[in-house]
Amino acid sequence: MIDGFLSTFTLWLRIGILSAFFLFVLPILSQNKKSTKTNESNFSFKLKGGEIRLAVRNETELKEWDKYAFDKTKKILDAYESYLGIPFHQASSPIFKSLPSSEKDKIRLVLKDTVFLNGTRVGGYNNVSGELGKELGIFMELGLVPPGYPALLLHELGHYYFTEPSWLSEGIVSYLPYLLSKRGYLKLDADELQSVTEEWSLGEAIPKNDPPLSKDFHLSNPSLGPWFYSKSVRTQFIIHKELGYEGYKSFLKQVASSEILSTELVFKILNKVQRKDWNKILQGWVEVGPYSAYPPNSFMKIQEIEKL
Repeated sequence: MIDGFLSTFTLWLRIGILSAFFLFVLPILSQNKKSTKTNESNFSFKLKGGEIRLAVRNETELKEWDKYAFDKTKKILDAYESYLGIPFHQASSPIFKSLPSSEKDKIRLVLKDTVFLNGTRVGGYNNVSGELGKELGIFMELGLVPPGYPALLLHELGHYYFTEPSWLSEGIVSYLPYLLSKRGYLKLDADELQSVTEEWSLGEAIPKNDPPLSKDFHLSNPSLGPWFYSKSVRTQFIIHKELGYEGYKSFLKQVASSEILSTELVFKILNKVQRKDWNKILQGWVEVGPYSAYPPNSFMKIQEIEKL
């Protein structure tokens, strides 16, 4: 997973790109300290592989967000571990081993009223790897992740498990909070679940220029960014439907256990789980060529996803 992190984490600027378009217990809490000097709340909790430290730097007036973010962080990582059977420490080790020892097993969340990157307001970005600058963390604007609307936070935390290729990882981390909730691994209320499904942009219009996801077309043509992410999550619906629940779960486990993945290797994993003509099934979606098994308007209604 380490190779290609620069391009991978750049892709995690998703919300910033989208915002630009919109303009054109038992959690185990061992400490909760507020540092007046850094305006940082520090939490810790235990997962299967040991302790995780969570630092929340909240630069807004909504200080109750800190505990909300802690609760959602703990619960989504618990859910990932339970569902995939892969400890967070194992999945995230390629990220942490590239960082200073002081940052090991530490998650940083930064909440601001406005988020800028290189002088441009982007709404949010993910720099847990340090590839986008020295200041580490997941940066978010309050307007995108108010209490009760955790979709972006859950999405970005999922990237500790899934990073590449982008068409695959972006779809998985958008879909999994919904699937985990529906299967009883993650508790989300109705509004929180709605925030996840709204992130999918199922109503995004199909553009005339519609390249396959493997071309990462949103990088060369940012105006197609919303379509890229809508298409990536709907690709996961297709894979889930083709594999069934247990097969899809097996597929995700193998993806999360792989350190380096390319589109070619993803297809090998798919064939290992269930041998099919995946090139034809995902033609137009991931592979070059006209849509074949599934037209581009597939899975544009929530009722279709509820049947999976």
